[in-house]
Amino acid sequence: AEKLVGEGDSGVMVTAFFTQWGDFDSFEMAQRLGPYLPKLEAAGVKVSAVGIGSMDGAKEFAKLTGFPSDKLFVDSAATTYNALGFAPGFGREGVTEGWWGNINVVKATQSWSPYAKLMAMCAGVGSPGTLQEVFRGYLGDRDAPEIKERFPGVLPEPMTGLFGVLGEGYQRPFELATVRLLNMGNILTRWETLTPEDKDLILQRGGAFITKNGEVVWEHKDKGILGYADVDALARVALEQATASSAAGSTTDSSLPGEAA
Repeated sequence: AEKLVGEGDSGVMVTAFFTQWGDFDSFEMAQRLGPYLPKLEAAGVKVSAVGIGSMDGAKEFAKLTGFPSDKLFVDSAATTYNALGFAPGFGREGVTEGWWGNINVVKATQSWSPYAKLMAMCAGVGSPGTLQEVFRGYLGDRDAPEIKERFPGVLPEPMTGLFGVLGEGYQRPFELATVRLLNMGNILTRWETLTPEDKDLILQRGGAFITKNGEVVWEHKDKGILGYADVDALARVALEQATASSAAGSTTDSSLPGEAA
């Protein structure tokens, strides 16, 4: 766990902990983080991502999302997620801030299938913020940019143009919901490949860390479905940390005595 979040490494490192490969959160975060990779790497930021499932699932995920497969790590049993204290999901034992992780709730839902628990989470049970985010996908968001800026290349160009009738410069109604519908189609048609063998792990949430010279400087832990890290904020902080390191290094270099011109 320590190695994956960059402890002991020098420089700035971003580690995204996707949920399982066949999850909305994993798809959306990868689709949003991917376009930032050239800028992050140019600034010297190391980026890696971990997902729950199989190696075959990771390869299929990379093909579907465009996220580089050489930056993906597989945690088939979510061991790292448990070690880092990520939310286990409704009705599962683990570190959680809500009533849904109470041992009595875990016992009461012991006979429920993972799919029943997942449906409950999709309805907002034991999954804070999920319903609000679902509605935002349908109703739009005046404070968010157009989807083509946040998810470049995900929506076909003709489809992007259709949303123009609802205005420009903001996330239009049904725009984000359409991205999720397309992702759902890819997920459901490849469900067994993308999802982990232990279906209980489809409930497990993830998170993200930024480390600088081995110390965590920014972190996010998902609380529920569609509660993945704000990728824009993650990229901004990582770039700021890298810029600060570069500036500090330049100052140190220029003040070294006896340095040749």
